[in-house]
This record gives sequence, structure tokens and C-alpha cells, in this order.
Amino acid sequence: MARGDPAEETKSAAAPGQVVVIAMLAVALAAATFAWWWNFQRGRRALEFFGPEAATLIRTSPSVELLRDNEPVRDISKATGLLNARTSLLGDASYQWTSEGQFAKSDATLRFSEGERSVLVSFDFEDGTISVNGKTAVLSQKTAEGWRRYLERQMGDAQLRPLGPTHTAPSE
Repeated sequence: MARGDPAEETKSAAAPGQVVVIAMLAVALAAATFAWWWNFQRGRRALEFFGPEAATLIRTSPSVELLRDNEPVRDISKATGLLNARTSLLGDASYQWTSEGQFAKSDATLRFSEGERSVLVSFDFEDGTISVNGKTAVLSQKTAEGWRRYLERQMGDAQLRPLGPTHTAPSE
């Protein structure tokens, strides 16, 4: 080939473009790997608390029932905001992992089910805790209040206990 041949010029012009495409693919792969790692890390402790089967049911079950005193109150499977509410249960930031809580009384229970499999998640709003499979975790104040308001809206006329213990003014 002679110098200045159009075929040679096209071949050399394509090389920098290929490098850019390969670089873009490498950056995309790195970003995807980081995103996967980040999402895994932000729910690691919650996954340990719930266990893989319960966490999967909480995330994906087609049926979600609201119970009070072990009696069904309402099917909330299609309720507005349920996806965000489910996500909050599975995120580590929704819990105070350094605190140990007592689960005294269930104010409301959610049954997440698919076919024969189900998991019950019970809320004690006075102590700000949840109970699943005999284990108890302390919710963050913001998450507990959000769940209390959400479940109260779903219950309609039934009222839930307010958050936290009832405090009285100190005597003088």
C-alpha cells in the first residue's frame, strides 16, 4: 500500500474510537459492580436478621395482609406506598443495630405470603421494635413513625398506640 492510501487512513482512524468504546465499557462495568456491592452492603444486616426466605417474601410476595390481634383487617397488597415500605424493612439504615429492644405487645402484624410460604412481621410501636421468627430488632425513630402512620392509614378507623412510652411531667 502506498502512503496516503484511503484504506490505511481509515484503519488508523478507527483505532482511537475502539479505545474509547473499550474505556466506556470498562467504566460501565466498574459502575455496575460498585452499584451491586453498595446495594448488597446497605441491606446485609437486615438480611441476616430476617433470613433469606423471609427477606425474599418481604420483597416480592404477591399477598400482604394487615392483621390486628391475629385477625385479618385488610389486604394491602396493592396499597399505595407498599413498595417503599417493604424496601424500608430491608434496609440497614431503618434499624438501630446497637440497641437491644423488648417486644412487649403487637400493635399490628403484616403477613407476607406466596402460596404456602409466609412470614409474619409484628410491630410494637410503644417500644419501637419489630419481631420476626422470634427475633426482635429496634427500628429507627423515623422508620417506626413512618410505619405507624402508614399502617394507621391502612387500618382506617382503628388506631395504633403512639410511639414511645408515655411520659409525664416531673413533679415539683
